Amino acid sequence: MRFTFPKEVRLRRRSEFLRVQDKGHKLTADCLLCLVLPNGRADGLTRLGLTVSTKVGPSVVRNRIRRRLRELFRVRKASLPKGLDMVFIARSSAKEADWPRMVRAYERIERELGQKFKT
Repeated sequence: MRFTFPKEVRLRRRSEFLRVQDKGHKLTADCLLCLVLPNGRADGLTRLGLTVSTKVGPSVVRNRIRRRLRELFRVRKASLPKGLDMVFIARSSAKEADWPRMVRAYERIERELGQKFKT
């Protein structure tokens, strides 16, 4: 099984991000904030958008956080509910978060998504 992050599973346009941010449900866990909205796609594809502000840290830190979140999404996307658009926003505390802490935060959001949006 290949764990890739192709264009069709990414939120890429500003309008897509804004729609999720304006109308989505907010879930928080430690160093992460997740905004989620059902996308109504016929194929049931769950898509991901990432936001890591310059307030979090320099580019090296921001890119590391993005890589970690993409990896969590790639490896665990089968356990997420289908047909959602998600925007993960890294809080400033994410710069100190090690890998286990990031995994725990992601798993907490994943559990809340499973309860809120049953597949």
